[in-house]
Amino acid sequence: MRKAKVTLQDDQIKELLMNKEPDDIDVRMSVMNRVQEIHGRRKGTKKFRHRTGAIVTIACIILVLSSLTGYAASRYVQIMNSKGEVIVETKEIIEDQYTPHAKTYDKLLSEYKERVQAQLKPGELVAYYIHDDTLNAYNRANMVKTEFKPVVYSSFAELKKQLEITSGPMLAEPKYLPKGYSFTEGNVFVSVTEGEASLANLHKLEPEFIQMAESSTSGAKLFIKPLTWNKAGSAKVIYSNGKDTIDINAFIRKKHPSSVITKYPKGVSVEKLTAGGQEMVYMEAETTEADTVYYKHKLEWLDEEAEIYYSVFDNPDSALSKSEFIRFAGNMVK
Repeated sequence: MRKAKVTLQDDQIKELLMNKEPDDIDVRMSVMNRVQEIHGRRKGTKKFRHRTGAIVTIACIILVLSSLTGYAASRYVQIMNSKGEVIVETKEIIEDQYTPHAKTYDKLLSEYKERVQAQLKPGELVAYYIHDDTLNAYNRANMVKTEFKPVVYSSFAELKKQLEITSGPMLAEPKYLPKGYSFTEGNVFVSVTEGEASLANLHKLEPEFIQMAESSTSGAKLFIKPLTWNKAGSAKVIYSNGKDTIDINAFIRKKHPSSVITKYPKGVSVEKLTAGGQEMVYMEAETTEADTVYYKHKLEWLDEEAEIYYSVFDNPDSALSKSEFIRFAGNMVK
């Protein structure tokens, strides 16, 4: 493997990559970061901010503080199953000395991601490699990445059919919708734990990409390879009243001894509540500190029997009340 021409404080970067906590469902940082990248945030007339470092953020923390009754006052929440095992945990996002490196990496990578996305048709999945020593020094563990452009489904029936075909997480159609809301669109997203999009397969492609780049005489830095897929790992549905939106995200969570983690930034209150008989983590943006938050209300929970993790949220300027938002999510529980 070629050595980087610049060090970029390699020791700190390696420690960041090795010790940074996982962002999402399957407890592996690389997997869940990629799930979040695939989902992203839609573009629209309203200003929506992207999830940074942690999606939907789905991810785990074990703290005795969560055994207290004042969940909102403490900054931690955990949900346990009937066996007393922690299955969902939450904690506040705290920036550390490695955060600037992560932000620089994201900035360097974003331009290439946009270039790859611009070349894709709906339903296409590709692997890509960037022949750039500076960028690759930030993340030598996963130098081959994927991009996927989802098909937009215009009805719940179309979305459900595709989820059945691709063995995706089966979303229940809400029994209750706030006044004026209706189905807007739905998406199915490729699994990043199975098939050609898996990390194991991407690692196998690395030597091929490097050889391709080093033998190229064009000076190109971006190299792309089409991939095939037939398994979905997540799905998204959007309901809207023409002004405000509600996003429903569902992720397949393979059985794993570790819990699911969810993270939130400063300025967001967090508590545990029960809706539809299901314990959930509730988050609400409540101060100006939360200017990077992409929601006003958010609920996340794990259907342990189906092994599906749900994340439901509205837009920052949503007119929905807390009670109406909770009623909507509670009616989704099977």
